[in-house]
Amino acid sequence: MTSPKNAAELRAAILKAAVQDNIDTIEGRLPTPRHGGRKPRRRPWSHRAWFTMFAFGLIAASTAAARWSASAQTASVTPNFGDTATVSPLLPPPDPSLMSRPVSPDVLALGVRRVIVDAGHGGENRGTSSVSGLVEKDLTLDIAERLRQLIVTRGFDVVMTRTADEMLSLRQRAAIANGRGGDIFVSIHLNSLQPSSRCGVETFYMGPSNDSERDAIAATENEQSGYPLSDMRSLLEKIYTDARRDESRRLAGAVQQALMTTLRRTDPALSDRGVKMAPFVVLIATEMPAILAEVSCLSNIAEARRLSTAQHRQTLAEAVVSGIEKFARETASNQSERTMNGGS
Repeated sequence: MTSPKNAAELRAAILKAAVQDNIDTIEGRLPTPRHGGRKPRRRPWSHRAWFTMFAFGLIAASTAAARWSASAQTASVTPNFGDTATVSPLLPPPDPSLMSRPVSPDVLALGVRRVIVDAGHGGENRGTSSVSGLVEKDLTLDIAERLRQLIVTRGFDVVMTRTADEMLSLRQRAAIANGRGGDIFVSIHLNSLQPSSRCGVETFYMGPSNDSERDAIAATENEQSGYPLSDMRSLLEKIYTDARRDESRRLAGAVQQALMTTLRRTDPALSDRGVKMAPFVVLIATEMPAILAEVSCLSNIAEARRLSTAQHRQTLAEAVVSGIEKFARETASNQSERTMNGGS
């Protein structure tokens, strides 16, 4: 017979293993479907399956509590927009039930399940700023959080590279995207153009550039890459041969079109600066279709004024998610056609 002491130790071991399995599930460490035919990584966790079955009730309860806590912490992020600008606050936190809803079967059929949302800059890296005191790192975090909420309500899974005002190198951002098995990567930025009367929207995907202005933008964004020079050289060599480029171009086109269609309803004169290739390291280092969207222009006084309103930042997020959905459905259609044609 098992002594009371041994029984207590066994119960403690069961509890510890069940909780760890649950944490692994919440943090996405179990295998998930991946875009482009990549096979999910598998972890040898079957030997703990009987622990999980024994503590099924405990797992269900702790899953709901942990997910509600994680969503509350993420949604409560309130950027600091500076003392010199009057800015409307972040949207109220979303319904916690939205954060634990299962992925829709319709979404799984699209082949794009997990979206990595990257809020540009952060911490000491402030990005560009407006004359009224608005700072890019704060605005991109706000727009990214709004985008996250919208993506979740559409049934997709979403991972944010940062949820607070923190400094992340481009290498760290790419590592998060790759480690969490993202299907697409969307980095949110705001442009700065001279003269300040200029204003426009543009979306980049990975590739070489023969434009001096574009090269200058990429050089600025690549300054704090986190990669040693030797790695930078090998990364930049990939822009000529990488097979993801066509998919990245399609994603960039879908998001750019959605932004222009949406924003021209209120600003018919807005300049469409188009879809462009540029050697952004954060796009090259990710292992999935990736884009960097300059969703607005902070150097323009009128546009900065619009960016100070929650309504405009919400509109930007809605436009981006509309482009993501279009790309996902086009991807599903292309995959279906290839299947019908025998995989050719």
